[in-house]
Amino acid sequence: MKQVKIENLTKSQISGVAVMLPEDGTTYKENFFEWSASVLTSVFNTNEVTGGVLKAWHHTPTFSEIETHVDKEMFYFVSGTAIMLFVDVADGKPVMASAHMARILPGTQIIIDAGKGHFVAVAEGSDPICAVVVAPKMDAPRMSLQEAVTGV
Repeated sequence: MKQVKIENLTKSQISGVAVMLPEDGTTYKENFFEWSASVLTSVFNTNEVTGGVLKAWHHTPTFSEIETHVDKEMFYFVSGTAIMLFVDVADGKPVMASAHMARILPGTQIIIDAGKGHFVAVAEGSDPICAVVVAPKMDAPRMSLQEAVTGV
């Protein structure tokens, strides 16, 4: 089993993943609402875009597979602290030396490039995570890793 240190997500840490940290956004507030604007934008290959809400619970951060997509995928983490795996893919195979395990705080937005291997985030603590996901309508083919990856 390959062990990978879980690191706090930073802006330039993982190739193929654009990051907006909570402190990077702007917030506008009035007496009954608050709008937190995101600075990351994305152009998708199609105008057939969908979205959803991802909820995930605590689970040991051990992964034996990744998924990829033919287009970008945008996540906005709303609550809970997430752990997410990212792995480069070359010649249709995971590049195990590129594995990163990132700790993602609420208020963080990420955009994952097309073809970048990743897997569904798990909650680090007992509080579940919640993230809004926006992406074109597309498949999520999975591939097995040569060995399981666990976060330490």
